Amino acid sequence: MNTSASLSRRRILQAGAATAALAAPGLLLAQTRPIKVGLLHPVSGALAYSGGQSRLGGQMAIDEINAAGGIKSMGGAKLEALLGDSQSRPEVGVSEVERMQQDGVAAYVGCFASAIALPATQAAAKYNTPFLIDVGVSDAIVSRGLKNVFRLAPGNGKCVDDAFAGLSEVNKAAGSPAKTAVIVHEDSEFGTSTAKLLSAKLSGIGLEVKEVLPHARPSAAHCCTETP
Repeated sequence: MNTSASLSRRRILQAGAATAALAAPGLLLAQTRPIKVGLLHPVSGALAYSGGQSRLGGQMAIDEINAAGGIKSMGGAKLEALLGDSQSRPEVGVSEVERMQQDGVAAYVGCFASAIALPATQAAAKYNTPFLIDVGVSDAIVSRGLKNVFRLAPGNGKCVDDAFAGLSEVNKAAGSPAKTAVIVHEDSEFGTSTAKLLSAKLSGIGLEVKEVLPHARPSAAHCCTETP
């Protein structure tokens, strides 16, 4: 083995690496810089319990991805959670989007409530930042043509269709005793949009809507789940 030649090759490789580091320091730093993901949920206020569960799920997913080696297509880059609290209020959800945008967020996950998700996703759309809806069943969230918005689960349109198929079968099997219905719903986007779908479809299975009764959203002393 030619020791002199081996040392020369080693020096060339070392010099090349040093030159690359000097020429593209931003690239090398970008390979190790974490990807910031904004977890935006109502962890205080009326929806604090359910929002806290959603945040916990997001944090667990980030931990699992990092433990498995990070984002392999990006050189093993790790995810970093930026935590936001909408305080169960839509306007605070918007301000949290703006705050996390300034902190360099690359994507959002949230918002549990449809009433918060609608304005929050609109705010993120200004920056074309991806927004993944974990819970938020109003179909208005994903039907506005915003290319940055995605949702994990079906919306209230699909949920209502499936529920009505089951309700119709149960009523027919019992001899169709149910003839009328009263719809009671909370007055948020979730409750209001679902009530409209119910009102339009009940006649299709032979039920007359006698009355639609909205009620105020629950206080902080109560827990609410956004599921039709």
